[in-house]
Amino acid sequence: MSAGARPRYPVYVQIYPRSWWLETGPYRRFAAREITSMFVAAFSALLLLFLFALSRGREAYDAYLRWLKLPGVVALFAVILVAVLYHMATWFRLTAHIQRIRVGRTVLPEGASIAGLVVAWIVASGIVAYFHVWF
Repeated sequence: MSAGARPRYPVYVQIYPRSWWLETGPYRRFAAREITSMFVAAFSALLLLFLFALSRGREAYDAYLRWLKLPGVVALFAVILVAVLYHMATWFRLTAHIQRIRVGRTVLPEGASIAGLVVAWIVASGIVAYFHVWF
């Protein structure tokens, strides 16, 4: 076959509009979950900036703490908190939907799986809070 010849069986590639994710509720929730991952990345970057300031000495650490007290930064962290909680809730629900836990011949309901994930999250948060407060 020559370079300019058309293939015998052309491949059909469906073209989707840019607003395909606005068509149904599940698509919108999927897009929202994916967008909230950017807020998770932003929180990770801010945490890395905190560690960088901590490694540079007392002055840099104090400057970072003053920066955290600015109203715009507090509002940013509030938005990040809401986005991360939504991201976490949707991933817990998705994990419970995908991963089936069997106990003998019975399958645990999705609610029990979500409850287990929430309990694990609370325990991990409690351990982190304990070490943060006492050390």
